[in-house]
Amino acid sequence: MNRRDLLTMIAAVTGTAMLGAGRVMAYVPTETGENLFTPQDAAFLDEVAETIIPATDTPGAKDAGVGAFMTQFVSDCYDAEEQAAFRDSIDTLKSEAQAQFGKPFEDLTAEERQQMLQEAMVAASAQAAVVAQAKEEMRIQARDQQQSADTAATAQAQTEADLPALHWFTPIQQLTLFGFFTSEIGATQVLRYEPVPGEYIGDLEYDGGPAWAT
Repeated sequence: MNRRDLLTMIAAVTGTAMLGAGRVMAYVPTETGENLFTPQDAAFLDEVAETIIPATDTPGAKDAGVGAFMTQFVSDCYDAEEQAAFRDSIDTLKSEAQAQFGKPFEDLTAEERQQMLQEAMVAASAQAAVVAQAKEEMRIQARDQQQSADTAATAQAQTEADLPALHWFTPIQQLTLFGFFTSEIGATQVLRYEPVPGEYIGDLEYDGGPAWAT
């Protein structure tokens, strides 16, 4: 699975294009200087990511260090507004756990964590559909108005600012998937891995196994 295929898969799972994907594909880092998050933030995100991709007969997200990856990715590839929104996502997740179960997320049982994040995933998917519909309506309106290039660009910028926001869980889910499947563990122990691909076989019978990492 190459990076573009992975980004396509993440967009399909979460209902929206991955935040920061354009910058990571073109390698255009933001000017942050260093990681904006603490080791405690990374440890907390490890716990969240492990709930999304738990260790079974294969390693989980915590084994791949996905929490630390998320903090570095957000610091390097998110703009200032996206970084602030991601930090708000962490705070919202913590407050949701406290409100729903009366204790910190770290103290929840595995079943409680799964219940909470499953509900968040469903809500995030529904909100992504709302955002996608709003974007489509904006595109149709701009097309129908047949504005000049300058006017259309200004109108689009104004309209995009008015779009509904994605659910707080979306960036966390996206970065968990991206971080895990681009890690050495995810690529070599979960996906099938061939360091030096062999001959091309155009009609290979599918055996139901996992996708290839390369």
